[in-house]
Amino acid sequence: MIIFPAIDIIDGEAVRLTRGDFESKKRYSGDPVKTALIWKEKGAQWLHIVDLDGAKYGVCKNLQTAAKIKEKSGLKVEYGGGIRDMQMLKEVLNTGIDRAILGTKVIEDRILLKEAVSMFGNRLIVSLDFSAKGIIYKDGWQKETQLNIFDYAASLKPEGISVIIITNISRDGTLSGPDIGLIEKVLQKSGLNLIIAGGITTVDDIKKLKDLNNPAITGIIIGKALYEGTISFEDALAAAE
Repeated sequence: MIIFPAIDIIDGEAVRLTRGDFESKKRYSGDPVKTALIWKEKGAQWLHIVDLDGAKYGVCKNLQTAAKIKEKSGLKVEYGGGIRDMQMLKEVLNTGIDRAILGTKVIEDRILLKEAVSMFGNRLIVSLDFSAKGIIYKDGWQKETQLNIFDYAASLKPEGISVIIITNISRDGTLSGPDIGLIEKVLQKSGLNLIIAGGITTVDDIKKLKDLNNPAITGIIIGKALYEGTISFEDALAAAE
């Protein structure tokens, strides 16, 4: 199980939101590269980078910052937020970033998904953001769709997708713990490997996910809990192992 420190970027700064609300922005660092190097020093192998400006406006705004993080840290990087067409997808991956995250565009354009999977294979990962009721949201969590996480995730497997990121936005940034029951339902319905995000707060939260004893949980993304100090990265790594 991989522990992914999250670096969310607005205007070139590392921030965190609560439940995806841009008005709740809290700044943690004016230099995301330095933040990345801190996680590297603590033992991170991967970073999860979200371009929140890109997610909101549909155009990658902080790609150069993400590329600089990749260059300076030497860590593996997955990056998403604002990737809406094949040209931008190619541009992201041409920077050397290891994995591009598609969210909103996958929901809107399955033809692009097929093309992207065919061209980039496992350098592509799908991210689905959903409410406590399982309703999927898009455009940086600003717009509700008519889709539910359970059926939609299951529909991705025939497209060649084997792993997805799932974010419970009702828990994200709240330091309230993950919704274990909902995660179990996604595991059961989708048949996919999952990277879990949203609400991870303590070592006990990681242990609860480990206790499911399901190898399909391949990673955990932790953001606010690391920055607020409710969990240390070292303890998170130990619990995951």
